[in-house]
Amino acid sequence: MPRLPEYVTPVDTGDGKRYEVRVHGARPDGERFQFKRRFKTVKDAIAFHSEVTSGLSKKTYIAPSDLTLQRAVDDWLVGQRIRPNTRAAYVASLRPLVDALGAKPVQAITKRDIEHVVQDLLNGKSKMGSWNAPQIFKGKETRAKWSASSINPMLARARTVFGDLMAEGIVVRNVAALVKPIPTVKPEINTLTAEQAAILLASTDSHCYGVAWRLALLGLRRGEILALEWDGIDFEAGTLTIRAARLATPGGVTTAAPKTESSKRVLPMPDELTAALRRARRRQNEAKLQMGSSWPNSGLVVVDDLGNPPYPTTLTVAWATALENAGLPHVRLHDARHSCATLMHLDGVPAVVIAAWLGHTDARFTLATYAHSNNDALADAAVRIGAITNGAAAEGNRA
Repeated sequence: MPRLPEYVTPVDTGDGKRYEVRVHGARPDGERFQFKRRFKTVKDAIAFHSEVTSGLSKKTYIAPSDLTLQRAVDDWLVGQRIRPNTRAAYVASLRPLVDALGAKPVQAITKRDIEHVVQDLLNGKSKMGSWNAPQIFKGKETRAKWSASSINPMLARARTVFGDLMAEGIVVRNVAALVKPIPTVKPEINTLTAEQAAILLASTDSHCYGVAWRLALLGLRRGEILALEWDGIDFEAGTLTIRAARLATPGGVTTAAPKTESSKRVLPMPDELTAALRRARRRQNEAKLQMGSSWPNSGLVVVDDLGNPPYPTTLTVAWATALENAGLPHVRLHDARHSCATLMHLDGVPAVVIAAWLGHTDARFTLATYAHSNNDALADAAVRIGAITNGAAAEGNRA
């Protein structure tokens, strides 16, 4: 029998003789690895060794790894450098994937595995697990059906996770990228007209959250409204400074830096807002005198009648109630920001100015996302274009 290569070792097993191959190599990060496989024939053993060593020399071979999806996602989250509420959103979106496939090695996960997770979410058959599970889900066995707007962010995060694993040389391909997103229809964004905004502000002026609605219609995000401090209001200069955001997290509420660097901004205050802020501060001072030491000294502009800062979702519910009490159609609290951008756009404010006002870095994004024509504006445009075309027709007839 020909002499065996030094990397092939004969092994006697209960099922007969096998030929064991040991391979040594290094991963892209420099970590050394060793693994072995057994074959029934010397020919198969030599072929395997040749394939592996060729791949190692060309840097195309992926070494075996027992890294599980749960560990991979945990490691990925650590390296994201993101705000707490963004991390919470990532965890929430990835939870079904980790619950279903968390114990499985990432190298063993297939497109079909992820497709099954998607189908279970669509059909309301996704099983709840324990990975980062909030207390409110304790005892719940199955998730409610997820829509495309929830599933697609999960797939986007999964593509990023597997993309990083591929870059690290842990997986040979990004299987998550093979799963197509669920088709969606972009939801219509509703905005308040100038008249509706005026009705809302007039009907809530004396309410503890009335000033919050003014700030929302000024274009501030919910988190920016909740984090606005009296120290950031300069009545003499007529400006307000946005330098933080108060955000909901699984553990409660946290105050963090604004969404982007451009979100930190100083805005001139309209006279009506200045007057409303003075009234709000006067009401708070009067309540503080009545309550004494029991009044929380948060320093925040938006608080309830007892001086407590509202939870973010509490403000959202209060907004819906305020619209209903004013006899106005429901629009989301964030749509007040859309309303601000749209009204400024319809009034001829340049896009770059609107972007700076809202805290955006790209005016094109501002126009594409926030500036919408409402029905009244479209009707006015119809009258104008009608006048133009009628005038042109009249000129033609006279000619």
